Amino acid sequence: MPEETYYDRNKVARCKYQRDYYKKNKDRINRKRQIDEAVDPEKIERRLAYNRAYYLKNRARLLKRRAVRYQKIKEERERKEAEENKIVEQA
Repeated sequence: MPEETYYDRNKVARCKYQRDYYKKNKDRINRKRQIDEAVDPEKIERRLAYNRAYYLKNRARLLKRRAVRYQKIKEERERKEAEENKIVEQA
């Protein structure tokens, strides 16, 4: 078995840091993007083209991830409804 790289070992921590950083700085990042796009309108087109190409390239993976997320939400909602119904029936 090949040795795990530094990036493999720290993937979870790195992703958590990136999520936290984005949540903390989301407004500043979006404001900077708005300013950059106001100065250079072509940036909007380039960003949209990149996003479109990325989605088309990774459509299957993205749709699969979305389906898994929706299924978890649905199961959680059904579980809560079942618990509420059980409480109502016991009362």
